[in-house]
Amino acid sequence: MSKLARQVWAEVSLDHIAHNVRQFRSLIGPGCELMAVVKANGYGHGALETAYTMIAHGTNWLATALPEEAVRLRRGGITAPILVLGAVGADELDICVAYDLAVTVFEPHIARLLSQAAVAQRKTAKVHIKVDTGMGRLGLLPCDFGDLVELVQSLPGLEIQGVFTHFARAEDEDLEYTAWQWERFCRVRADLAARNISIPLYHAANTAATLFFPQSRLDLVRVGLGIYGMYPDTRRPIDLKPALSLKTRVAFVKRVPPGSAVSYGGTYVSWKETSLAVLPIGYADGLSRGLSNKAQVIIKGQYCPIVGQVTMDHTLVDVGDLPVAIGDEVILLGSDGRLEVSADTWARHLGTINYEITCTLSSRVERVYV
Repeated sequence: MSKLARQVWAEVSLDHIAHNVRQFRSLIGPGCELMAVVKANGYGHGALETAYTMIAHGTNWLATALPEEAVRLRRGGITAPILVLGAVGADELDICVAYDLAVTVFEPHIARLLSQAAVAQRKTAKVHIKVDTGMGRLGLLPCDFGDLVELVQSLPGLEIQGVFTHFARAEDEDLEYTAWQWERFCRVRADLAARNISIPLYHAANTAATLFFPQSRLDLVRVGLGIYGMYPDTRRPIDLKPALSLKTRVAFVKRVPPGSAVSYGGTYVSWKETSLAVLPIGYADGLSRGLSNKAQVIIKGQYCPIVGQVTMDHTLVDVGDLPVAIGDEVILLGSDGRLEVSADTWARHLGTINYEITCTLSSRVERVYV
């Protein structure tokens, strides 16, 4: 029996992933390790499939938000070090130890439970301790941080691999707040040194800080959106290539007269005789309703506007007098070599960030690796 295939797919270029890894490796140099963040299914690109390429081209570490994301990588054959960046619950510690996952710790209770889990399994659990220097999210405040590190050091079955923080505004052109966070992190490092505590890896830089705040690269950088070819703002200090293209095929074409209302609510009315192409993709796939009457697609080398409300499973585009037929390829995100629709463009329409666009592509969209 032949395999069913929807006429909606995301092409993920592994060559572009490899290129982006090499760009960051060249930028940070040989003395710094590279951690690729593959949480949220690799920002929508496919965590396992892209992880293999990242590791093959110079990535030292992987990072996920959740233990279950990391376990999927391990079960898929990934042996590289993996750090779980998010909060790990007490009932998840055993599996973290069993699958050799590094755990983010920022309070004593979880540290003690992780120690017990490691001792029970006769293993050593890897720990990265997080300090909150100004993000206001996970992490212990600097005033209490040294005592937590000493506690973790004293617990059996635990190995501190790293100490880290996270920048809140490193993509801003004004780096005053980032510099303030950096100073606080430096004071934490100095306090640990004064306590004769040696930490193998200090890390602070996300994609934006890696690009725009080089002093924060330290022993390791954590690169997320940049690995997938997206920039944190309009500056382009290195050459990154977008890895994902979103495509579909025309499901139906109809000729309509002037004055034809289109889709729910009649938010678009044709002002002349024209052709409408129906696309088998909608907001259940990740094509937001907020793009209704705003975004464009590429068909036959031309930009064609989305018209009317994007619906759950279908979207209409005005193709004018183009000779469009059922089955013709449509580029919703990506380039045909001359024209481009980028995640940045969608993000501007929606008032959001480019990597939210790829993260919200649903499981209905098949990922195809090229």
